[in-house]
Amino acid sequence: MVSHVFLRHLAIATLALSWTVAAHAADPLVNGSWAVQNANAPGIVFLDVQSARNYQRRQIPGSIHTEYPEDGWRYFTSELGVAIPSPAEFARMVGGLGIANGDHVVIVATGSNERDMSVATDVYWTFRFFGHAEVSILDGGLQGYRSARGPVESGEGTKRPATEYASRRRSRILAEYDDVFGALGVSVLVDHRPYANYLGINKSNLAKSYGAIPGTKHLPAEWLMKDGGGVFRTKDELMRLFAFAEIRTDGQTISIGDSSLEGSLGWFAMSEILGNRSAKLYTGGMAQWTRRGENPLVRRVNIDAP
Repeated sequence: MVSHVFLRHLAIATLALSWTVAAHAADPLVNGSWAVQNANAPGIVFLDVQSARNYQRRQIPGSIHTEYPEDGWRYFTSELGVAIPSPAEFARMVGGLGIANGDHVVIVATGSNERDMSVATDVYWTFRFFGHAEVSILDGGLQGYRSARGPVESGEGTKRPATEYASRRRSRILAEYDDVFGALGVSVLVDHRPYANYLGINKSNLAKSYGAIPGTKHLPAEWLMKDGGGVFRTKDELMRLFAFAEIRTDGQTISIGDSSLEGSLGWFAMSEILGNRSAKLYTGGMAQWTRRGENPLVRRVNIDAP
């Protein structure tokens, strides 16, 4: 005869197993209706990455705020360009926000354009890189939440008590300088900057030189969003765009931007929506590439030529 104690332990074990499965089942994208239903739900933390001014004007009730990149999400050095935090730095930052390892973090941008959403994807990538299991992006950002009739509040917002946080690196989603240099001519590099930057007509303030890395394919980050807004295109639409740009959607790919912003948007589309788990992000971007020695560049339109 099966004892009540055995059944009780079996029920507890089953519940723990089901929680573990659920803890790894967060969808990369959640919509406004989901956010309305889950605002203030236990174990769900809405992390707002708008500017401090926008956050204080309109925020999801109970959401917490972080300033990107100033709070430590990214650093800039004259030699290396854009750099990511160390595991200890990330743990201090996230623990200081009151986020625990088991929390489901939902990242909230303003949602006006691809620039807003690239901040969300960069923060998302950073959580993934440091081993956080449950993290999602609010598709359409705060605008998507408000379109779903979600209530907002204003003011300084919510502060959560600091907690201990343990981080670990998941290097398989990171492409470093040597990975990019080794991929020259292999057609796995994808440039997600504006077309004028890719051609060498313009450059960002972060890059020291005009042009693109030789052999890169090009797919502007703004194409990944519907009508230039804050809503991601569907999987089918993204497949057609990547096919048009002659970019493979399986096997190794390395996404590149001027910093890690545009690149993270491309990586998110490739890895999290299209499901290519071999996709990587070059966090150093063109800011780093144009500072590391005499790296090759292709300037397709040289408007400065005599």
